Amino acid sequence: MSLARKLRTRMQQREIIVVPGIYDALSAYRTEAAGFEAVFASGSSLAATHLARPDIGLLSLTETSEIVGRITERISIPLLVDVDQGFGNDYTVARTVRLFERAGVAALQMEDQLEVKAADAPLSRPLVGTETMVGKIKAARDALVDQDIIISARSDAMSSEGFGAAMDRAHAYAEAGADMIFVESLTRREQMEELVRQLGGHVPLLHNLLRCDDEVTDATIVEEIGYSVALFPAVTLSAVGQALDDSLGALKAKPRLNESGLKADRIGAAEYLK
Repeated sequence: MSLARKLRTRMQQREIIVVPGIYDALSAYRTEAAGFEAVFASGSSLAATHLARPDIGLLSLTETSEIVGRITERISIPLLVDVDQGFGNDYTVARTVRLFERAGVAALQMEDQLEVKAADAPLSRPLVGTETMVGKIKAARDALVDQDIIISARSDAMSSEGFGAAMDRAHAYAEAGADMIFVESLTRREQMEELVRQLGGHVPLLHNLLRCDDEVTDATIVEEIGYSVALFPAVTLSAVGQALDDSLGALKAKPRLNESGLKADRIGAAEYLK
């Protein structure tokens, strides 16, 4: 069974899938070793770790697909990849899908933000029209060779157009062929419950757990509401960032050796030392 088919089948079960965010082969490998069923590579994590810059469209399609290929080569669990806006128009979306399919991903997450944003507001979230996003979803679906690969459609309409518009877009994206729906910025439980009432019986739903001040911060509650996937996109990057600050701060204060380096079992060295 392919990893895409495995993930698709697993999403039909009642128990929620907890998916940590990762940023390279090592973080993905350690996440699998910790017992998680799938991992997620976000654009923000890849930009932070490979460029030390924010997620403002600086990583190219080919750069991202190369990074992803190194990740999938080292793990045996499904990888969900953030492909931003598909890196362009419908034709670019089709090429994006083909490259990532060859890289071994199980799922692709595409959003309805504009690809090119104002230079003075690179972190803003202006949206493409609903029909434009619908066209991209259809282009992605048509470009797949393996139809088990999951197309997850993300909408950022909640932030700029409100809840009603976000629900309208979610319906349109599901009807266009999206296999999973992710409405970003649903901060209250009642909003999440309404999305489940409207779409939960038709398509799996994903919820993003990123901000501690949101009403729902526990995957068990996300499951109770009726979602299929609980995404923790920043968990590994946050941990590593804090560990770097702590270790380097300690070394600067007292420059002596406290660690002997990366333990061999953390990278599966035993596989090569038989």
